[in-house]
Amino acid sequence: MGVFFLAKRLLLFYAKDHLSIFLFLSSILGIIALSLFRSPKYNTTAEAVLETRATELALIDSLRAVAAQPKRYRFNPNFLSSYNAYLWGLSDSSLTALEQFRAKNLWLRSAADFQRVTGVSDSLLEAMAPYFKFPAWTQQAKKVSSFNKNIVKKDLNKASAAALDSVYGIGPVLAGRILGFKERYGNFGDSLQLRLIYGLKPKTRAELLKHFYIEESVVEPQLNFNEVAASDLATLPGINFEMAKELVIFRRLRGRVSEPTELLKLDGVTADWLAGIAVYLQFN
Repeated sequence: MGVFFLAKRLLLFYAKDHLSIFLFLSSILGIIALSLFRSPKYNTTAEAVLETRATELALIDSLRAVAAQPKRYRFNPNFLSSYNAYLWGLSDSSLTALEQFRAKNLWLRSAADFQRVTGVSDSLLEAMAPYFKFPAWTQQAKKVSSFNKNIVKKDLNKASAAALDSVYGIGPVLAGRILGFKERYGNFGDSLQLRLIYGLKPKTRAELLKHFYIEESVVEPQLNFNEVAASDLATLPGINFEMAKELVIFRRLRGRVSEPTELLKLDGVTADWLAGIAVYLQFN
């Protein structure tokens, strides 16, 4: 009632002044229009700020996700490392197949060769292929074959320290470890045993097998992993007594181990070491 009474008094006061009435009414209408106009503008601005903030947060999350992914580099698949194989999700069997292929002094020359040897899926090959970097000489198949024919391989079990030392990448220390391994555990019967020699890396193993061959034979001893005692496991190369006890405990907890790859669940067990030690074991 107070508002209407005030308005009535003002109208009566300005009854004779038409211009003042017009300005008064215009002012009221202007205030109402301004209030209506400012309200949606404020809401729109607030919504825009919220949308911008949400976009910024989404961008930050995406950048963090990208930063968390390991950076990939081009590499020669002939020398695929265990770590790089892990990053790509390559199975242990695929990596082992590749290493056995290279141990025969054979070379990958294309992505198709890589898939044929490792058995990777089409989708994984499609993802990896852009990062393959094959040296130019691997494309010269005839020249490489001619070069390889000039190498006369010798029996590794009859090799001398001087002959081993002459191989690129093998110095007196590694030559001594190779001969010491043969003296302690007997003649080599499988190239996989070379994986148990400390410091003998895959590239050096491949170079060694260019110059020496291993006549395949049954590797002794042959132990049944599901029955053997820890003390017997500790006699094998690359296994100390502490590790032997861990292997036996692992076997007891599982009841039995049906294949070597199950041992990869143990901390410290690598695919490279397992491939070498498996030649001494049976999993019946």
